[in-house]
Amino acid sequence: MTRLRILRPLALLAGILLCSGAFATEQPNIVFFTADDLNHDSVGCYGCPIKDLTPNLDRLAGEGMRFQYAYSTVAVCQPVREIMHSGLYPHRSGAMGFFPLKPEVRTLNQQLHDAGYLISMFGKNPHYQPAESFCVDVAETQISRSPAGLAEATKRFLDMAREQKKPFFHHVNCTDPHRPFIGASGPDDLAHGDPPSRRVTPDEVTDVPGFLENLPDIRKELACYYTNVRRLDDCIGAVLKVIKEEGLEKNTIVMFYGGDHGMSFPFAKSNDYENSSRGALILRWPGVIKPGGVDRDHIVSTIDFTPTLLDAAKLPPIPGIDGRSFLPALRGEKMPGWDHVFTFYNQSSGRDWLLMRCIRTKDRSYIWNAWSDGKKEYKAENMSGLTWKAMLKAGETDPVIKERCDFYLHRVPEEFYDLTGDPCERRNLIGDPEHQQEIAKLRTELLDLMQRTGDPLAEAFAHRDKPDILTAAKQKLIDEYDGPSDAQTRKTGAAERKNPAAPAAGRPLIEFVPPEAIVATEPVTVRIRHHFAEADGEQSITVTMNTGKDKVRLDRTILKASGAGEVEAVLAVPAAQSGKSVRFAAFVGEDFKKTPQFIQSAELPVR
Repeated sequence: MTRLRILRPLALLAGILLCSGAFATEQPNIVFFTADDLNHDSVGCYGCPIKDLTPNLDRLAGEGMRFQYAYSTVAVCQPVREIMHSGLYPHRSGAMGFFPLKPEVRTLNQQLHDAGYLISMFGKNPHYQPAESFCVDVAETQISRSPAGLAEATKRFLDMAREQKKPFFHHVNCTDPHRPFIGASGPDDLAHGDPPSRRVTPDEVTDVPGFLENLPDIRKELACYYTNVRRLDDCIGAVLKVIKEEGLEKNTIVMFYGGDHGMSFPFAKSNDYENSSRGALILRWPGVIKPGGVDRDHIVSTIDFTPTLLDAAKLPPIPGIDGRSFLPALRGEKMPGWDHVFTFYNQSSGRDWLLMRCIRTKDRSYIWNAWSDGKKEYKAENMSGLTWKAMLKAGETDPVIKERCDFYLHRVPEEFYDLTGDPCERRNLIGDPEHQQEIAKLRTELLDLMQRTGDPLAEAFAHRDKPDILTAAKQKLIDEYDGPSDAQTRKTGAAERKNPAAPAAGRPLIEFVPPEAIVATEPVTVRIRHHFAEADGEQSITVTMNTGKDKVRLDRTILKASGAGEVEAVLAVPAAQSGKSVRFAAFVGEDFKKTPQFIQSAELPVR
């Protein structure tokens, strides 16, 4: 999407009205922050091992309340973000991977828009699809790693809300601490953002997360990760400062979730483990939420965000959704029946079906790995960078680490953990005779949820001893979601879009801005400049990364854009391409046969 510039012709008058209280609205304003790939315990108030790393988030928690047990329904970017805004499990909403919501799915943004809210979206915009379901009035796509940029854009957005006398929903999606990490490619590497207010050194990383191994290269990469966490905190602080300076704290709900799932390391993001799904959830609402509170009684989930925010704004609920409002908990009330949560995983960003289902309580977890058959190997973006390579290298001489790596690659069909003595889920007790009764109970509860909500894997889970049923269910998913692009458009019900006119001479509709470097196992960001006429409306851009020689597809994504501007495609570079080459290709639309323009890059080397 293109950055919008907001004019402020009545700024002086608006300032007077604000000071006199004329900007006050009956409904609360909402500021919703998300982080990207943040482990919950990377925040100071959640036990971060790096002292004073997140002063702004810690201050926010002191002014509001934090939830000790909050979980992401799916531990990967686009699906969980669409779940946050729909309140539906992925198999009910269409968010089974990097796919748009079904057209009939109602969103939080649509409810707020219809109630008169002005809506922003700063960052991660392509992960909220289809765009028409999110009713964005002001979009920013290039500043989500820039504290100063976010502050300036926030001020412009608040001025617009003031001029229109509207309550606002300010949605700030910070890209940190998603890879790439600051300093990963050298001391001058700022990972596509502004300098952080502090850098963490490997010497400060003395407490490695328990699901990882204490190895030098892992500590080195964690230092880079924690530096990104610091910049995330800088971004939060910059926006909150503007809210305070504008005098809007009193009537504004501030909600932070980080998340959007666990850190991009093995045994975290893109799985169903505790450190895949558990998040840091902090809310501040003066006059409603008692400062300094900690909720340890309830287990909440991203599926509950939409009903809770609508309840807080006194707006009608969306009928038939799966999530529930935890507004009573914000008031300090006890709510029965909030003692477990369900999490899912379906398709990775690389379009690999790695089907998982999980039920967890505060101290127990049961995971069904439908993909694990003893042959298939797990592969995801969390294995890029130094950490996974360090684990593999250490496994050459350490049999314990080798076993850990082999387990990660293949898993087993079922896992069960007692988190009271194993908080990082390293001892699978699925075969322990002492736990069979509670395992059976968790299986029953998970099956009930799957059947009740129409999970396409419900029958396969009920008949785990019949692999043919699972094979058929997997194939049905592939046929539904991975078919030809024009068939996919029909299945998702995407609205028909006007095809743009063919590019005029010397003015292409789309053009590549090649990446500076491409590194195997690390995500690569490809920028695409677009030049659409305003009358063309929103357009799709299909982007593919292929092998350089024989042009075999490696990864693919679909972006949305309108007008003139720039969008980014993040693609996964496989380890097998190290020392080889890739090409990027893109075309306007989702049906190659109907595209007005196709472009292809030169062959580019991979380090």
